[in-house]
Amino acid sequence: MPVSRGLRAAGMLLSTAVALSGLSATSAVGVARSQTPMVDRPVSADEVRARPVVKGRWTFETASGSPLVTPDASTSGNAMTLYGGAQIGSGWVDGGVTLDGVDDYGVTSATPVDSSAGFTISAWAQASAVPQKSVALLSMPGEEQSAFTVLYVPSTTPDKDPGRWRIAMASEDTPGATVRQVENGRFFSPTDWTHVALVYDGSAKHLSLYVNGELEEVRCADDDGDGVQDDPTCTDRFSWADDVGSFESAQPMQLGRAKTGPNMWGQYWPGTVSDVWAFQGALSPAQIQMLSVGMPGMPTDVPGGN
Repeated sequence: MPVSRGLRAAGMLLSTAVALSGLSATSAVGVARSQTPMVDRPVSADEVRARPVVKGRWTFETASGSPLVTPDASTSGNAMTLYGGAQIGSGWVDGGVTLDGVDDYGVTSATPVDSSAGFTISAWAQASAVPQKSVALLSMPGEEQSAFTVLYVPSTTPDKDPGRWRIAMASEDTPGATVRQVENGRFFSPTDWTHVALVYDGSAKHLSLYVNGELEEVRCADDDGDGVQDDPTCTDRFSWADDVGSFESAQPMQLGRAKTGPNMWGQYWPGTVSDVWAFQGALSPAQIQMLSVGMPGMPTDVPGGN
C-alpha cells in the first residue's frame, strides 16, 4: 500500500511538504498570516528580481463587447477575450466564466509572463461533469510546443481514484523538445471546485503542481527495509520535478483549450473557471496556501506581500 504522509486539519489533508513550510493547521484553513521572513541584511539585485510580481488577474466579474472582453484586475491591463458561447456568471471567488467543452475559450491580449524564467499560474476550476478525455484548463502555446499546459486527465479506474491534474512543460519550442510532466491526484472530484497552481522556479529549474494548496507525495511502503517496495504494483508519486527546462513563449495565454497540432486546437474545458492569476516569479508554499483559501474580495497583490 502506498504511504501518503500528511496531516488532516478541518477536512483538508496537508502534504508533508506543505506542513513543513511553516503553516499551522489553523493558518492553512483560515486567513493565513504572512509567512514572509523579515530580512535583516542587504538584499542582492538577483534576490529582488526573483520576488514575485502580479502580472495578471482575471476575476470574471464583468465583461462587455462582442466578443466579450473581461478586464485584467492587475496593473498590466492584459484583458481576456472570450470566444464561442463563453458566459460570465458566478464563480468560487467573485465571478466565473463557464465554457461548454466544445468551442468556448478565452485568450489574453498579451503574453502574461516570461515562461523561461520563474512564474506562477493558478486558477479555480469546476468541471460540469467528469471529463471522459484529457481537457486543458490553461495553456501558453509556442510555434511547435506549448510552454506549459495545465490539464485534467481522467482516471482509467474511476471507481478507485478521481483522475489526475497534470502539467506538461516543453524545454524548447522545437518538434523534438523534451516535454516533462508532473501530476497531482490529491482531490476528490473534478466536479468539485478545485484550486490548481503551477509554480516554476526558473533558476532551480524546479516545477511544482499544487492542488487545493497541496503537493502530492506518496511513497510505496517498504516495511522490511530491504530496499524493495512491498507491493510491486505500487508507484511512488510526487507532484514536482527537478531539471525541468523551459522556453519563452511570445504568444498569449489560452483559457480552456490547448494547441494539439499546427494550427489545431482541442482539449476544450467543460465547466467553470474562477480567479485566474499570473505571477512573474515562483510563489512559496505558504503563498499558494493563501491563494487556495479562495476568499472573495481578495486584493490583487502578491499573497502575504513580497
